[in-house]
Amino acid sequence: MTPRRRRRSPEESRAELLAAAARLVGERGPDDVSLRQIAEAAGVAHGLVTHYFGTYAALVREVLTAENDRIEERVRERIRAEQGVPTAAGIMGVLFDTLADERYLRLFVWAQMHADYRGAARPELVELIDAIEAGIRAALAGRPVPSRSRIEAVALVGLSAAYGFAIGGQSWLAGMGHDPGDPAHEAEFRVQLATMLGVYMVEESGLEPAG
Repeated sequence: MTPRRRRRSPEESRAELLAAAARLVGERGPDDVSLRQIAEAAGVAHGLVTHYFGTYAALVREVLTAENDRIEERVRERIRAEQGVPTAAGIMGVLFDTLADERYLRLFVWAQMHADYRGAARPELVELIDAIEAGIRAALAGRPVPSRSRIEAVALVGLSAAYGFAIGGQSWLAGMGHDPGDPAHEAEFRVQLATMLGVYMVEESGLEPAG
C-alpha cells in the first residue's frame, strides 16, 4: 500500500527519502530497488527523488555516506573514551562489528562497483585521521610520534584488511580447510591485525605498541 502523501519541507522530504532508501536497500539489496519504489515508500512524488538526488547511484551514495558517518562517529566515541589515543584493537573492534551487518556490506560493495562512486572524496575520513593524529600528539606530549603518512598507512591497511575479511574471509577460510562458521577465526584475525598495525604505527618513533 502506497503511503499517503502529506505536506512536508524539502529537508523532511529528503531525509525521508534517504530513510526509505536505506530500509529498502537493506531489505532487498541495491540491485532490486527502484527510484519509484523508494518514492512510494517515502510517500512522495517520483519526480522528487530525481530532483533531490539525480540518479539511483547518487541516492545509494548518499545512503552509504550516512552509514559511513555513523561508523566514523563510533570511532570518534572510542577515541574520546580512550582519552584521545585510540588503540588498534579498539578501532578494529568498531570496524568488524559494523561489517558484521550484511546490509551495510552489500551496500558498500555495490557502490564500489559503480564508477561515479569510486574515487569519491571522503573529507570526513581526513577529519577522522586528523582527530587520531591530534589525540596521539596530545597524549605523547613532546615525545616522538608516528608521522602523518604512517598514520594514514595504518588506516588504509586496517580498512583494507577489515573490509576484505568481511567480504571474502569465509571463502578463504573454507579454502584453507577451516570451519568458516567458527567465530574463533575472526577473533584471532582481529587480534593479529591489531597487533601488526600497532607495531607498524609506532616502529618509526621508537615507542612501545599499545594493545
